Amino acid sequence: MNQVLLRTTFSLFLLFGFFGSSYCFGFYLNELAANERKVWLEDKAWAITNAMTDAELVGQTIHIAIPQKTVDAIAIEEIKETKPGGIILFGKNLGKKEEILSLTNNLQAEAKANGLPPFLISTDQEGGRVFRVQDGITPYPGAMAVGQTGNTEWGETVGFVTSYELRNLGLNFLFAPVLDINNNPLNPVINTRSFGSDSKRVSDVAVAYERGARTGGCLPVIKHFPGHGDTTVDSHLGLPIINKSLEELEQLELVPFKKSIAGGAEAVMSAHIVYPKIDPQFPATLSKTILTDVLRKKLNFDGIIITDAMEMHAISKNYEKDRPGVLTILAGANIVLLTSWGETARKFKAQLSDAYKNGEFRYVDKDGKEHDKLKEAVQKQIRKKLELGIYDTNSILPTVYDENPKQKEYLTNWNEERKQRYIKLNQSKNFVKEINEDSIRSYPKSFPTSGIVQTETISFAKNGRLKETLKSKKIDTLPFKNFASQIKNKTLTTFVFDSTSENEVLSVFNLAKKYPNKTFVILHGGTPFIKLPELPNLHYLLSFSLTQGSWEALGEKLTSGKEIPAVDLILLPKGSKTPSKGAFPERL
Repeated sequence: MNQVLLRTTFSLFLLFGFFGSSYCFGFYLNELAANERKVWLEDKAWAITNAMTDAELVGQTIHIAIPQKTVDAIAIEEIKETKPGGIILFGKNLGKKEEILSLTNNLQAEAKANGLPPFLISTDQEGGRVFRVQDGITPYPGAMAVGQTGNTEWGETVGFVTSYELRNLGLNFLFAPVLDINNNPLNPVINTRSFGSDSKRVSDVAVAYERGARTGGCLPVIKHFPGHGDTTVDSHLGLPIINKSLEELEQLELVPFKKSIAGGAEAVMSAHIVYPKIDPQFPATLSKTILTDVLRKKLNFDGIIITDAMEMHAISKNYEKDRPGVLTILAGANIVLLTSWGETARKFKAQLSDAYKNGEFRYVDKDGKEHDKLKEAVQKQIRKKLELGIYDTNSILPTVYDENPKQKEYLTNWNEERKQRYIKLNQSKNFVKEINEDSIRSYPKSFPTSGIVQTETISFAKNGRLKETLKSKKIDTLPFKNFASQIKNKTLTTFVFDSTSENEVLSVFNLAKKYPNKTFVILHGGTPFIKLPELPNLHYLLSFSLTQGSWEALGEKLTSGKEIPAVDLILLPKGSKTPSKGAFPERL
């Protein structure tokens, strides 16, 4: 018996040893291939960078906008003169999906015609209120809605699908997700663009979004470092100041950035905010202390740093004479983002060109080795373009991947994996509906919708999608002019309204105050950072989003018979003023 047991044990040992060694050997081969790819990407990017003229090198550090939905004469001239490394697209550039694909293909063709590397083509596609591409992409709710679910799987799915669909339209640089923690309810610009008011929610869901987006095909950008959540000033209009030390930022604002960078995030956007306890002279975008000492060294970030738009008043009204384009490259940034063209692009290129000619970007490291910050900035972009497979047959190096079969194989496998994952997700589009419904929250406390009886409920909603949803649930909607007669109807107990503004909320509040024996429910779309006055007979359901799917979700949740959880956000304190709207261009 013991001999049989001994033989069996020995056989199992050999078997596991064989498979274990096979696994280890396979892992070793994969690591070897990955290292071989990395070496080739690094060397090839340097070879391409070193072959550029000074004008091309300077131009690559600048990304610009264009005026139309087509590559018109102005766009052609801008590309020829500036020689940019990328193009940012806004709502005005983005029409039907066929138009978008034509635009992105023609932009890359124009890069090739000018002997330039292929462009990084970017847009702000955060979802919700910041939704540039309207056609050919899934209309998810915004970051705050997804954040309220607390579901990292939803976060990763939204990031992946958004990135995949953008890449299919020819875009490859995604300015999302926002990692700012909106712990200041008076913030006029971050607001519902944030995933939440606490570091855990943002760290969990937003970081999952970035991870999903990174596998979807675009290069996602985490923003706005080191944190734009705790301010009452919109950096589009003024210069925000946050009086927190680095130690204080590490307790809150930096938490999601640290987690995302540790998880492999490859691009960061800087904030145009002064943190005087860290750098009393310059905002983060222009600060070597923040971009190099904190981001590069302390957080070990070796990816691409891109500025927020340099035309924003925080920079243009306060630091124009300081040559902000030069300062940000010296501080550690790799890309100077412009949201215009023409004179502004010429000005930034001129200041960078002069600095480059004067040798201002050269430095010697502690080992005595000479470096060039501007060249290093360009090389990082080129390397990422090679890695993403943007050097395709429509580029100046159509056969570049033939030089390294490992990279070619990697891209083939990656593209197939992305495709299969997307196909699997789209076998059921129910996940979009589920995300919308899972994001609905109640204020000021949880709300048991089991008390909603359709035959005793009447709606005065205005949104068409919401009215359709309520109708399908046997709840009639009437024009508000009928309210006076309906309030007298003794069989009606619940009155439903929709709102998107504080004024609409206050109007319903006054009605609820006048009729305390009736129940009033406000289905509120968009920002919750407004006055939400409380009464025992007044309830709010919040969607944090104005998409049609979010309106439908409000109607579905109202009639679900389930208890809706209370919102988990830092909202306006009672008696405080409502924050200004800010100037963030939501569609333009």
